[in-house]
Amino acid sequence: MKPNKRDLIVGGVLAIVITISVIAHTLWFGTIENPFNYTFSMIGNRFDQMTEFIIWGASTGFLLAFFILYLYRKASYKNKKSKRLLIYSNIFLVLTCATPAVKEINAFTHSLHTLFAILFGVSLSGSLFFFNKFLKSKNEKIYSKSALFLNVVIFGSLVLLVIFGNSGIFELFFFLALSAFLLALNRWLDYLNIKD
Repeated sequence: MKPNKRDLIVGGVLAIVITISVIAHTLWFGTIENPFNYTFSMIGNRFDQMTEFIIWGASTGFLLAFFILYLYRKASYKNKKSKRLLIYSNIFLVLTCATPAVKEINAFTHSLHTLFAILFGVSLSGSLFFFNKFLKSKNEKIYSKSALFLNVVIFGSLVLLVIFGNSGIFELFFFLALSAFLLALNRWLDYLNIKD
């Protein structure tokens, strides 16, 4: 079902507002300290910014989940597994931010923090992977662009993690590139004609 003009306008405005909000909040928090030296969790845990870290995680997680669910609805995508993974990713992001991560003080909570961060990435990537698989069955051109961009987001972050080590650079790249990917995907879905 092709979206009508009003839906495209409202969706386009919504996409831009969410993208700007996520990018602005991520840049603000991620650069409170030098991102080449400190990850987001280091900023939150070592520089008395824990409340700000939790607020960033909760608001960013909510906005991204809302945006992605909007894209799923726009594409008439009804896979419950994908939606569950998306909700789990949001929960894991908040848990990551809320769990103390200073290894010298408490190695157990630091390990939990790391586990939650990994589960966030795996859950979110899994949800988007299943959506991409769905897109392949509907439109090869959109699928190809989406798969390429998503791989750039995921593998680009991993490459930056290897190059710069455990710093905020790979986190900044991940959230900024993910926001750009979702904005582009929203635009591509404007042309997707899906039969219910």
